[in-house]
Amino acid sequence: MKRTVLIAAMFLVFMTDAGAQSRDGIPRITFGAEWSFVVSAFSAYHYNYFSPEGYRYDSKGSAAGLASNGEALLHVGYNISESWNLALYAGFTGISDIHNAVPVSFRATRLFRPAMNGDRWFAFADAGTGISIKKQVQEIAALKLGGGYRVSLSMDTKLDFIAALRCTYTHPDIYFEHEIISQRWINRNDGMAVSASVGMAVTF
Repeated sequence: MKRTVLIAAMFLVFMTDAGAQSRDGIPRITFGAEWSFVVSAFSAYHYNYFSPEGYRYDSKGSAAGLASNGEALLHVGYNISESWNLALYAGFTGISDIHNAVPVSFRATRLFRPAMNGDRWFAFADAGTGISIKKQVQEIAALKLGGGYRVSLSMDTKLDFIAALRCTYTHPDIYFEHEIISQRWINRNDGMAVSASVGMAVTF
């Protein structure tokens, strides 16, 4: 939770210092929304906990299988140049069949030639944290790499078509005979999901 707040605070300080004015005809402040369809293909877990009877259990495993989710994000960013944008993303996402979450992340986007008012390809790296939506709330961590094609509708309005790969590290709830194990009895509840996504975004 503290890391999530810290990421947002650091970016707001940067935005305040950067200002909203344009230089050399380049719009500096950007904002918009992104929607994606996410398919998870691989997941793994490692649990170490005490059962209600006091027995210690340690289990780990992995599985390949498809699970689909949706993702909706809002973003605010800053055009460092015609080719680079740094943005803060936050919203709602699903993590395989484990649980949902509220992610918060930084994204660095490299836009390739031609100029800003033309259609062009781009690539990005996205990393951050977030809060899981489950009975026992814990933090998540995620890394996303992707790219796509940007259609310039005007100098200030862009339509993006996006594809990405995402790896999410989280902490699933543990159940023992249909009873949830309290966090105070858990030594380890690590989970990981690898997924691919396709989506669209509008940036102003």
